[in-house]
Amino acid sequence: MFKTILLCIVLISFSKGDDSTLQLNRVVTEHINNKGERKPIIVKRDIDPICKNIHISNEVIWQGNYANSKVPEACKSTFVTCAGQTIFPMQLHKKIETYGEVEVMEFIKQMQESESMLLIDTRAGKWYTYRTIPGAINIYYKYIMKPHIFQDDYEASMDMLGVIGNKKPFDFYKAKTILLFCNGAWCSQSPKMVKSLLALGYPPEKIKWYRGGMEDWLGLSMSTTNKYKARL
Repeated sequence: MFKTILLCIVLISFSKGDDSTLQLNRVVTEHINNKGERKPIIVKRDIDPICKNIHISNEVIWQGNYANSKVPEACKSTFVTCAGQTIFPMQLHKKIETYGEVEVMEFIKQMQESESMLLIDTRAGKWYTYRTIPGAINIYYKYIMKPHIFQDDYEASMDMLGVIGNKKPFDFYKAKTILLFCNGAWCSQSPKMVKSLLALGYPPEKIKWYRGGMEDWLGLSMSTTNKYKARL
């Protein structure tokens, strides 16, 4: 089953205090590809100029398969909605914050000035290489979930996370604040990695989760490491 939606122009913001609103429209970050090459990327909404002149109404957005036939193709996004066996709740753990797109951008912004923060794509390497959120590193969730199978990758991953020690009890004093994501609210990979990290003793207050993942990120036309937009 495929769904076509209109990508509306929405001003992303969040409140800061009672009288002011902080607008976070773009963040500059650096992405390292699988060849070790560094590339500066601006994280923002990549809206086709033609989409900015659409008059928004119920008829335009919701008619037929969610988008009126007169809406330009560049302003619609097509994606698969049948993947995944479950939908995860908004909160995985009472001490783990669930993030939306604005919070992810703020995290990326703060990450530029702090080596104690990591944005982590928990999917397999081929998914990460094809397209991911700029600034993210790749730690495949199975590396943490199955250390007996992926011993070298497990140890390298724990080192990247700032965890000290070879077995329980680990030293999490220098453990990094991490933000995990995978393909969407139906994707079990980041929740499984969260569960595995908690079992190891990783402090839940140092774990953040982007529930929407790549599906929501692309649905809002956010910048990725691959600007190609598949048309089915």
